[in-house]
Amino acid sequence: MRKETQKIASAFLRGDKAKAARTYTDGESVFLHNNEIAFWNYGDVKPKICFTLAGWNTTTTRERVNGVLELSGSNWRVCQRDFEPFLINVVTRKLTPICDSASYFAPEHDTDAPEKLKSAYMGAF
Repeated sequence: MRKETQKIASAFLRGDKAKAARTYTDGESVFLHNNEIAFWNYGDVKPKICFTLAGWNTTTTRERVNGVLELSGSNWRVCQRDFEPFLINVVTRKLTPICDSASYFAPEHDTDAPEKLKSAYMGAF
């Protein structure tokens, strides 16, 4: 994990502000080049981490999202196969295709599939 990713992801998970190498967090969201790529969703029971590639399936975007997932204790990571984005479980090696422009709840358990968020602008994905 890159130093700037660790700094930003750690601050985000603590709810603190931080800036590093084109990435920043206000404690509520993580932004890369001003695109929101991770954020807290305050639901019914407890806050959940949500993420998106914001339409940019790049090495840097995936690395920043993966830093948040890793430091939060998740076994899921974002990867790419044949230029398409996937969520992969690092323990079971299960691959689940994702859309690079959709937002997802980070799976809490190894057996959970990523769950898409509904967009306020586009309806259900």
